[in-house]
Amino acid sequence: SIGSEFLTDSLEGALASAHIGKQFVGIILLPIVGNACEHVAAIRFAALDKVSLSVGIAVGSSVQIALFVTPFSVLMGWAMGDTASGHNMDLNFGGLNVAVITLSVFILLSNVVDGKANWLEGYMLCVAYAIIAVLYWYLPGA
Repeated sequence: SIGSEFLTDSLEGALASAHIGKQFVGIILLPIVGNACEHVAAIRFAALDKVSLSVGIAVGSSVQIALFVTPFSVLMGWAMGDTASGHNMDLNFGGLNVAVITLSVFILLSNVVDGKANWLEGYMLCVAYAIIAVLYWYLPGA
């Protein structure tokens, strides 16, 4: 918690001088850096032909964030009260974020429903991530 506060404070100044949007950093860069160990483990198990374990690592982490961390963060935000500017975290993510999450779930479902994987499905996941990254890079008002 304290480390996250230091990271958030240091990012404010860096983002202002680098002209990078907060959404891009929060949705694209921080998850890559923060989950690097999980990514390496998933890639290692996939290379060892243990695809089900690799998918389990990747999907399990996302489910944990969606079902526990996000609602817990909202409840803790409510308990701590509003910020000085009167803002507080809620579960209203907006239309764009909900659309991105929904499309991500559909893409993931199309990959894992048959229990098999090939290079094209992996490529489809990488392209979807790249499209989402470009979307948040050019998102106005960041």
